[in-house]
Amino acid sequence: MTDLPEEKREFVRVPFKMDTTIRTGDRTIGTSTTLDISMNGIRVETAEPVPPEGTLCEIEIVLAESPAPVIIEARGSIVRSAVGTLVVHLNEIDIDSYDHLQQLILNNSKDPERAEKEFSAHWGIRTTRPQP
Repeated sequence: MTDLPEEKREFVRVPFKMDTTIRTGDRTIGTSTTLDISMNGIRVETAEPVPPEGTLCEIEIVLAESPAPVIIEARGSIVRSAVGTLVVHLNEIDIDSYDHLQQLILNNSKDPERAEKEFSAHWGIRTTRPQP
C-alpha cells in the first residue's frame, strides 16, 4: 500500500482566472492574469518584466465592476518570480477584501469543507480595519 503525499500547503489553493494589478514602489504591473489564489498568496502570469523577490507590493483584483464594485485589495511581498510568472505572499488585507477572498475560495474550491476548517484554524493574515 502506498502512502499519498502529504499536503504541505497551509491553505487551499484554487485556480482562478481574473485580471490583477500589482503595484510596487516604482511601477505598476497591470492586468496580469491570476493563475491561482489562496488565503495567503496569489500566483499570476504576466508578460511584463517581474520585480525581484522580496519586493513589497499592493495587489488589486476587481471581481465585479457593476452595479457596485467588488474589489480585493491587499499588500504583500513577491516570494518567487520567473519569466512570465510571479508569486505574492499576502501580508495584509482589509476586512472586506478578506471576506471576499474567503467567499471566492469557498465558491471555487474542490473541497469547501477543508477550506472552512482552514479558515477557522488560521487567523494569520493581519487585517486592516477602516479608520473611523
